[in-house]
Amino acid sequence: MSLKDKYAIVGVGYTPQGRVPDRTSLSFHLEACANAIRDAGLRKEDIDGLICYRHFPPSSDEGDVTPYLVAQQLGLSPIYLSQDAN
Repeated sequence: MSLKDKYAIVGVGYTPQGRVPDRTSLSFHLEACANAIRDAGLRKEDIDGLICYRHFPPSSDEGDVTPYLVAQQLGLSPIYLSQDAN
């Protein structure tokens, strides 16, 4: 019996909240993703999809943070990328 396309393994990655000096939006995304991958017990090579929740405006000295940029910085090659916002 194949589980392909039937289940998702999900991890949760927390980061500090609020105003944290010397941190970028991208650094929070990368930390949260790395923590979620670790929480799920996966390796980067196991990741085939990435959904980033919320779009936080970049600070004045950084570019826009997109799911593609996050995947690229983490060394992931997902076949599915998305960004969800409430």
